[in-house]
Amino acid sequence: MADLMTLREAAVILDADLVTLVHIIEVGDTVPTPPVAKDFKDIVFAPDDIEPFRAELRRRRFEAFKAEYADLYAEDTGPGARHLEFGPGWEGILREFCDGLRDFQAAGYRTRLRWGKEKFGALRLFTDCADEIAAYVGERRGIAYGKSLRTCQECGELARLRFGHSICLTLCDRHKHLVGEPDPERDGIILDVDAWSRQQREGERG
Repeated sequence: MADLMTLREAAVILDADLVTLVHIIEVGDTVPTPPVAKDFKDIVFAPDDIEPFRAELRRRRFEAFKAEYADLYAEDTGPGARHLEFGPGWEGILREFCDGLRDFQAAGYRTRLRWGKEKFGALRLFTDCADEIAAYVGERRGIAYGKSLRTCQECGELARLRFGHSICLTLCDRHKHLVGEPDPERDGIILDVDAWSRQQREGERG
């Protein structure tokens, strides 16, 4: 069909990088109408595919969150800037955490969210806050961390940490394919990398 466009052409229209579009297609919830080719360079988009992908990109960029929580979060800019670097399935956890920060803010304490990332399948949030509430904010960060290890980072459904041979992510059954072939020595055995690492260190000292 003459109106089909390449992956690169779609990326330009969507103002998105190729890696992000390929990842969205790999997730499998939002895909182009034409059959997805085995080689990603052969993927094509129909015109009607642009709006669903645009909506998915807005979700992954946390645009609604940024608008609603502008009092707590302003995205960094410039060299070395960090952002919200994790899957959209954790947005509910992020909002709950920031609602807690708002409680502190309403009580007159300085607090804001700086950035966040996924590491070893868990959510890590970074904040600036008054010294008086640092311990309380740390507790809330710990709660968010624990919830992320039970929540699919793609869709927000119940999940667990999944280990492939080269990557680990917290995913539900529907999205577990993103880690590839499970590593039988770790998958389903290590459910919290930080806790497991602490146990290993304590065992070495013991």
